[in-house]
Amino acid sequence: MKKYLFLVSATLLFSGCSLLTQDPNLPTVKLPQSAEDNAAYAALLKERWWENFHDKELNIFVEYALKNNSDLQKATINIDRFKQFLAIKKNEQIPELTGYGSGTHNETNKLTPPMNSDMSYDVYKLGLNASFEIDILGKRANATKAAYEDMMEEYYVQAFTYQQVVSDSIIAYYGLKSNQSLYNEARSQYYDQQKTYSNIKRQYESGFIDRGKLLQEESLLESMHDTMLAQKEILDNYKVAVAILVGKTPDDVFNATSIINIKNTAYSPNIPVPAYLPSNILNKRADIQAAEAKVRSSAFSVSVARGAYFPTISLTGALGYASGDLNTLVKSQSSDSSGGVNLFVPILNLGQIKATVENAKNDQKLALIEYKDTVRNAFGDIKKALVTYNINKERLKSQQKRYYAISTKNKIAKDQYKSGYISYLEYLDARREASVVAMEKERIKFEALKSAVNVYYNLGGGFNVAAQQETDR
Repeated sequence: MKKYLFLVSATLLFSGCSLLTQDPNLPTVKLPQSAEDNAAYAALLKERWWENFHDKELNIFVEYALKNNSDLQKATINIDRFKQFLAIKKNEQIPELTGYGSGTHNETNKLTPPMNSDMSYDVYKLGLNASFEIDILGKRANATKAAYEDMMEEYYVQAFTYQQVVSDSIIAYYGLKSNQSLYNEARSQYYDQQKTYSNIKRQYESGFIDRGKLLQEESLLESMHDTMLAQKEILDNYKVAVAILVGKTPDDVFNATSIINIKNTAYSPNIPVPAYLPSNILNKRADIQAAEAKVRSSAFSVSVARGAYFPTISLTGALGYASGDLNTLVKSQSSDSSGGVNLFVPILNLGQIKATVENAKNDQKLALIEYKDTVRNAFGDIKKALVTYNINKERLKSQQKRYYAISTKNKIAKDQYKSGYISYLEYLDARREASVVAMEKERIKFEALKSAVNVYYNLGGGFNVAAQQETDR
């Protein structure tokens, strides 16, 4: 028993040793100067940032998408896979203890050495085997650290997917509203033109106008009809895409044009979006955090690969009972124990080890380049998102003024035409322009809203996996 206790104590003592480590060498990145935090930034960092739109129906839609989106479900399963891999690596750092038991019956003849006699006997064994590889150079510890960083990378990938699903869901939701409004506008214009055409046709049949005016009205009618049908196709296809996004069943996807019905209420792109932002917000982006985790993992993997150059030392031991009689197996005089040290030194496979180390180093170099690119692209994305949002806000203001001006002009043109102050072609041009501007206003409104959502998305939303880091260490 003393031998066994000594063996276990030694393995536990050496399990904490680590002489081979690798610095991740995360590069220092110069970040842009920015304003201090304020209330707008606090709103941007909300976990449920879509609530800034103050739309209860949107909240329900986003929650449904988060619950049923297949990409998010796959990301969650991948996290669990890496959790189990981390558990395996952790268990490799503790002694392996197995129980054994056997019973054999043996018979020999006169030609069987060393006794050279006819005999038969039984052997019964019961006990424990212990083995442990001494992690003097920290190879197993580094492998565990690499597995932890791999798992954290998956957490950040999930967070990135989460924000993507939220962003896509909001855009899909308001896209339905926008496309429904565009279709309603096109349909309304078509129906109004049908009435106008009917009146013009009666005037033509009564001989009050010439055929040229009738044909102009007919051309405008068919043009509006085509616009309405094209917008109907866009709306129906959009509904199918939304059904797939939020994880509807195949039957629901096929019938999406009839089952998806979002109230066509007014919406506004005016949500809190700052002109500047503190750099620490961007450092919360999931893709940056994932890239950092990948760099750290690659560094630990280099250490693991280098460890193959050095000898492997393992301790083994056994403690149990052995007897020729089952009735006396568990007796003090039947106790049996053994212990030993195994040493394995690489000799002929040094070339293979060198290649493995070089591959690990190349993986680390690639991870560092990817990290720099991710940070650079993140700041580029947010800069473009802010510029696009601010420009679209101005475009929307301008288009709203234009819409009001053209709508008023169209009403005046109608009165002027009836009074004979302007020609029919001038009146026709005014109606066409009003139709185009009404549709364009709705499109720019949706673009402004999309750009606002894109700002939130590029800020990384309000995800937080810091607590999970401590839980899984």
